[in-house]
Amino acid sequence: MSGPTERDPRAKSAHYSILNALRFVLAFWVAMGHGGIFPLFAGIDTASPFTHLILRAWNTVVFGTPAVIVFFVISGFCIHLPFIGTQKLSVGRYYLRRYTRILIPVTGALCVYRLWGQRLILWGEHSILWESPLWSLACEEIYYAAYPFLRWARNRLGWKKFLPLAFIAAVATSLTHPHSVSWHDFGPFGTALMLLPVWLLGCLLAEQSAAIPVQTSTAKIWGWRFLIWFGCWTSEMLHFKIGIPYTQTMVWFGVLAYYWVRQEIAYEKYREPNGYLVAAGAWSYSLYLVHVQGMELFAWLKLPLPSLGYIFDWIITMSCSLGFAYLFYLLVEKPSHQLARKIQVYSTRKPLEVVVAGL
Repeated sequence: MSGPTERDPRAKSAHYSILNALRFVLAFWVAMGHGGIFPLFAGIDTASPFTHLILRAWNTVVFGTPAVIVFFVISGFCIHLPFIGTQKLSVGRYYLRRYTRILIPVTGALCVYRLWGQRLILWGEHSILWESPLWSLACEEIYYAAYPFLRWARNRLGWKKFLPLAFIAAVATSLTHPHSVSWHDFGPFGTALMLLPVWLLGCLLAEQSAAIPVQTSTAKIWGWRFLIWFGCWTSEMLHFKIGIPYTQTMVWFGVLAYYWVRQEIAYEKYREPNGYLVAAGAWSYSLYLVHVQGMELFAWLKLPLPSLGYIFDWIITMSCSLGFAYLFYLLVEKPSHQLARKIQVYSTRKPLEVVVAGL
């Protein structure tokens, strides 16, 4: 079999399969953050300090919040890429397309949450926003609403002025609650303002993407993958062990995420990502929305049955989560996506199509 060949980045400027693959990996990472990592050492005797240490270390491998931050980079990239430049944007149709795409699945997810017995409290410390994945989607909705203005500001000021202003606003907001261990204290708008620089870095990356040089080193891309994991793990240790909450570190993790996604795009110009991961990326949004309910469904189905072992239970739990998410995608997300794609945002010509499934 012949090896991978270099591809013209300009010819692939609007086709980024790697983003689909990353979206699935990130969504599954979040799911493991809730359901638990593969129980490789479950059941071992922890009487020994060494085995106790091994088990504790293994259980720190996955931390879900940083994966959501990478989602913000990808979101900014995909929203901005079709609208780079100064051509007039049909704001009404833009809003109609975005909210058709996003809010129909959210409504479906809220129905699932209610069927599973979750109280749909909209405001307060125990709001559904903070006790479900919807906190990040609230930020996304704010970015979508503000995007026509953000696009205007970027074109007017340029990134060299606009991005520093966004970072200053983010830091100033974070300092209003420097010891807060959750986003709740900042509220939806404060949280969105704190993470806005991360989303804007995705927009910047969209403008840079066609000119990113090809990266051919497999060792280098795996080095970057280890680095992003290490950044994730470090933020976890800072949060749980050092007392520096993730609310203070995620914007800086977002900078690392920007450089990592940039490297993944560069490597995709040399080698295609795994096709199964790319295909699964089409329903990663559904996985993000209802992965917990899929796990709870398995727990309900196996209630009268004895445990079949840590590993088997984990595999079946995660399979149930994935299967339920895929069913949700077929019944809810995919129809909303097809409907949204029928709405043209530019009135004079069809915009550049970003080939990232599910966006």
